[in-house]
Amino acid sequence: MAAGTLHQGTLELFRHDPWLAFDLLGVERPVVGTPIDRRAEVERNNPKRAGQVLSNFPDLVLVHEDGTRGVVICVEAQGKLDLKKRWLLPYYQAALAKDHKLPTWIVVVSYCDRVSEQLAAWKVGHPPAVNVLLLDAHTVAPILDVKRGQAWPTAAVLGAALHGCRGNLEAARAGLQSILKLPNERRDSYRATLWAALPKPMQALLKEEMTVEQREEIWDVERRSGAFSYGHEEGLEAGREEGLEAGREEGLEVGLEVGLEEGQRVGRRTTLVELILTVLEVRGVALQTNEVAQIRGCDRLETLERWAKLAREVNAGGQLFEQG
Repeated sequence: MAAGTLHQGTLELFRHDPWLAFDLLGVERPVVGTPIDRRAEVERNNPKRAGQVLSNFPDLVLVHEDGTRGVVICVEAQGKLDLKKRWLLPYYQAALAKDHKLPTWIVVVSYCDRVSEQLAAWKVGHPPAVNVLLLDAHTVAPILDVKRGQAWPTAAVLGAALHGCRGNLEAARAGLQSILKLPNERRDSYRATLWAALPKPMQALLKEEMTVEQREEIWDVERRSGAFSYGHEEGLEAGREEGLEAGREEGLEVGLEVGLEEGQRVGRRTTLVELILTVLEVRGVALQTNEVAQIRGCDRLETLERWAKLAREVNAGGQLFEQG
């Protein structure tokens, strides 16, 4: 994942749709109104260093005030476990509640199972309690219906990112299709956010399905974020080499055709292998050396595609092979 692009893009979804967490989780909106970004107002100057701003505040602060009524929503996007958040999240909530004298909610978007597990433990552990609105792959379902995704693009992108980072190709595909009709600037922003969440092998698979124009747009996204695909290119190169050998034996014209077909097959095989290993690693599923070898040694695309789907569900490498 391109961490910076994903982090900033996730926050942008909430600037565009401040009630996103409440609506996704079915939590009643506490007030009528549209919270706006007030993050800059909560930054504090460092009393020890002139001109320096203290950073002990959440990633995004959304506020709606209407006389004595209102709400504060703090948004944190987490791609990896940070144990300091055990103490910072309650602090954010208390400090902002004190400043605004309003009900204050903490929203955490978790792209990591370890983050979600720790938040659950901190909720029931010793004080201070950490009580958040948690958005992760377990609490947010992907929007697979493109028409519904077009009607609610922020939810479509967030759901696709949360499930796409875990290897759900269908969710990622639906998310990308849901934003095609948005105005250019917003479409590009949402596409970059979703693309940054995806494992690179999955990016390569999705590129195969795109038009030339869409591939060029994705190339611009990757160039800006510094994220480039791997695996697929190596597979194509290997296929070309095999094609050249076939050309020597069967003639140049046939060899080129075989080379193209073999390049596509080898490229997809390599991409699927890397996708399986990446998804298992992201989910924290440890593999034995012989299990890695079995995955890398498999030459059947049908089997690799089945394993790629199962990789999102199994809790051990052995379960992958038991189910096919």
